[in-house]
Amino acid sequence: MSNRVRITLISTSCVVIFYAVLGGLLGKNEDSRDSAYKYLGVYSEVVSRIKSDYVTEPDLRKVTGGAIRGLLEALDPYSTYMSPEEFKAYQKNPEPGPADVGIFVAKRMGFATVVSVLPGSPAEKAGVKVGDLIDRVESLGTRELSVVQIQRLLAGDPGTTVNLTLVREARGDPQKTPIVRAVLGDPPVVAKMVDSRAGYLRVSLFNEGKANEVAAGLKELTSGGADKIVLDLRNCAGGEAKEAVATAGLFINQGLVGYLQGQRFPRQDLTVKPHSPVNTLPLVVLINQSTAGPAELVASSVAANKRGDVMGTRSFGIGVYQKLISMDDGSALLLSVAKYYGPDGKAIQDNGVMPTITEDQTPDISGDEDEEPAAPENFGASNDSLLRKAIEILKQKTAKAA
Repeated sequence: MSNRVRITLISTSCVVIFYAVLGGLLGKNEDSRDSAYKYLGVYSEVVSRIKSDYVTEPDLRKVTGGAIRGLLEALDPYSTYMSPEEFKAYQKNPEPGPADVGIFVAKRMGFATVVSVLPGSPAEKAGVKVGDLIDRVESLGTRELSVVQIQRLLAGDPGTTVNLTLVREARGDPQKTPIVRAVLGDPPVVAKMVDSRAGYLRVSLFNEGKANEVAAGLKELTSGGADKIVLDLRNCAGGEAKEAVATAGLFINQGLVGYLQGQRFPRQDLTVKPHSPVNTLPLVVLINQSTAGPAELVASSVAANKRGDVMGTRSFGIGVYQKLISMDDGSALLLSVAKYYGPDGKAIQDNGVMPTITEDQTPDISGDEDEEPAAPENFGASNDSLLRKAIEILKQKTAKAA
């Protein structure tokens, strides 16, 4: 089978399945249901023609599986299809690991992009940087894999090696990078004074218990004389939404942090719970293009509730809620059924979070620009220019309030 014919076959299957399934998902009236049945009939006829007239006997199971994966990735890069074999493996180990390399991955325009690298992780030690493109994991090309599949391939047993093929620069040649998996520790909150009266908090991951860590850090800083706070969420791209909501509640005594909503998923508001005491010091939240997921909820809630300024560049935009749906043949779909929205009503997945004060310091990692990856991070250091600007803004606000 020539590559051109193969591509044509798969593309045709993708298009037909797309309309068939989408019609069924979105059908809310008789006309929509009739359209769904119509497209299913077309698909059935196409499959019949392929089976009877194609140049060789096609592997319809393989073609259909590829078409379904293409359909789901056309919806978003996090929805995925699992064959019966893959679903059995998923059920056995729903959480990949126990070891990992410390990379958070997303896809833009089909390319697997490194959104963030955990501090001290095997990936950081191997030189993986934000903005690197992952071309292959072992022998598997990432363009045909969902984000969920890529993250599962990166995980494994402690001490084992996973080989990544990385494109480190926009025009660079792919480089094979072996990384030894390890059991990852939770990066602690950094809490320190960075100016005579400025408290600095850096969060790298909103894992379980992170809000309590942030609360302890705030208490330490205020006890040490801080009269202003900088919350650094740059390169923070993972964790749990509940920890983000609890963290927002340390600064906001009431209000909406965000909400979940989908076509058939009733709106669920994420509101702060009464917390005493709530920190009321002048606040700036730092974000960049590697701020993603729960961190975006914190940033959007601070801006929308006018609790403080959000400074930096637009965040990456990751915010879907997924449901596992088993199929009759033993396969399964991991389908995005709702999106996270900020208090402003904008879907984080589609828009990211816009800063209230824009400071463009980071290169574009969305795949739209040909730029070099970011230089090594100096977050919280004396030469962190964005932090210095945040402190100056806070000083001005403190002076006006005095």
